[in-house]
Amino acid sequence: MKNKTLLAGCLAIVATTLVGGSIYKMLERQKLRAIAKHADEPTVDADQAMAIADAAMQPQLVERVISSSQLWRPVQDRAQDTVIQIFAHIAATNLLQPYAAPNIAAASGSGFFIDDQGYIITNAHVVDQAKGIWIQIPSLGKRILDAEVVGVSPDRDLALLRISPEGLDVIRQELGGIPFLPLGDSDLVQRADDVLALGYPLGQQSLKSTTGVISGREQNLIQMSAPINPGSSGGPLLNTRGEVVGINSSGVTEAQNVGYIIPVNDLKTILSDLHKVKLLRKPFLGVLFNNATDALTEYLGNPYPGGCYVVEVVKGSPLEKIGVRGGDMIYEINGHRVDIFGEIQLPQINTDDKFSIIDYVSRLAIGDKIELLIYRHGERKDFKFAFNFTDQPAIHERYLGYEDIDYEVFGGMVVMPLILNHIPLLGPRVPGIVKYAETKYQTEPVLVITHIFPNSQLYRSRSIPTGATINEVNGKKVGTLEDFREAMKQGVHSKFLTLRVSDNVTRKSENILVVLPWDKLIEEEPKLARDFRYPTTKVAQFLLQSHNLNKSLNKAILQPDKPDLTVATAA
Repeated sequence: MKNKTLLAGCLAIVATTLVGGSIYKMLERQKLRAIAKHADEPTVDADQAMAIADAAMQPQLVERVISSSQLWRPVQDRAQDTVIQIFAHIAATNLLQPYAAPNIAAASGSGFFIDDQGYIITNAHVVDQAKGIWIQIPSLGKRILDAEVVGVSPDRDLALLRISPEGLDVIRQELGGIPFLPLGDSDLVQRADDVLALGYPLGQQSLKSTTGVISGREQNLIQMSAPINPGSSGGPLLNTRGEVVGINSSGVTEAQNVGYIIPVNDLKTILSDLHKVKLLRKPFLGVLFNNATDALTEYLGNPYPGGCYVVEVVKGSPLEKIGVRGGDMIYEINGHRVDIFGEIQLPQINTDDKFSIIDYVSRLAIGDKIELLIYRHGERKDFKFAFNFTDQPAIHERYLGYEDIDYEVFGGMVVMPLILNHIPLLGPRVPGIVKYAETKYQTEPVLVITHIFPNSQLYRSRSIPTGATINEVNGKKVGTLEDFREAMKQGVHSKFLTLRVSDNVTRKSENILVVLPWDKLIEEEPKLARDFRYPTTKVAQFLLQSHNLNKSLNKAILQPDKPDLTVATAA
């Protein structure tokens, strides 16, 4: 009887809802069915049945899986036409025979607009030694627009380009403006963050995207799992907000899902400088570090827990100039605590990883102030200095296309100031040259013989190989081309040209004496210049003229002209 009464009451309720909307009717019918279902259960009264019915009508939480394409589609839509393909016409200088015609090649890479004025960011290696640069934008098809280099930082592998005024007009007319990407904050990047890499891999002329996650940090780079292939270099790495957090740099062919990007904050640090100077280098400290120990700290009389131990300071370096010495311990740099392994924690970076002092310094810009807290045998010392553009060791890398290189050709050899660029070229055949890759050997300038011409007097002497370094010329110590040229000029009136060199191939001696006759050197020089098509340098011209003049004077002294003894006859 109770159940029948309850059912009748429910039917009455349904009848009163006929004046409501159709949706309301449907909901009430569902509620009625829920009540009827539980009405036959003897353990459920009317109030409980109503409660169950209400619960059945509540919205249910449904888990929704968002696909990767759904996550990134809005970001890719906003990035439309911001990522461009870059083509470069390369003329690479032969660093062993710099007089020779350059090696011609073509290269392609990726880049992206960073403002509405047509400025573009890419990798420095994409436009290395480029004689011409042009770009393509997806919406403009295969239309070519010219661009030029504004500034490069090869140490960081970053370059700032600018589209030509004509190209700027074309884009504004066709697209209504320059689309560009906002720069994010790479210090906030964390492991497992989703990222999107954009670029033009393998020279393909359509934009490609790959997704992955941040894997972590490695030295001053960020490692990620998104694949990077040649051609994608210089493209942007975006976070889920569409901000650039890095610049695609390199992949690892021997590994899977390992790629490296340059943190965008490294770009933001130097961006204003790239607008001002063509070539921007990383700051140079000029110091050799080593791990310390508790015992070393105590032995030196320095406070626990110690700091980074300075083994040696490079002569002429910024730290040497302000008074830092070997044996010092660095405890702080710009207020950051330095541990005994030379590492620091940077609170502004969202990671628990530590950074080496060198990696920290690479984040600084020219002109930034540096404050050091150092202990020297228990005595605290504070130092302050600022980086400048000129602080470089004598032997350093030179960036062709932005810096000139000098050389001298004479006597069957090419003589150049040794630069770090020579080491990978000569190293496989000249093992002794590899030592100059170490900072402690880079303090003094060195001259190297980069090429010896076949069948020349030097070649036929079989006394020294290519890669030998010159210590003396005609008894005078030389380290620069100015030293070399002056010593050659002063020795031209002697009978022999003498060289003292270091053999860097067999490394049997650092004091090999080479003696070559001036007469034969002068005689062969024009022929060598013709055969191997190198220009006669000013010094070579001076040597040729001086030797020939000297030879003529000697001949005149040994064989003076006979006096004219003819007697004039009177008319």
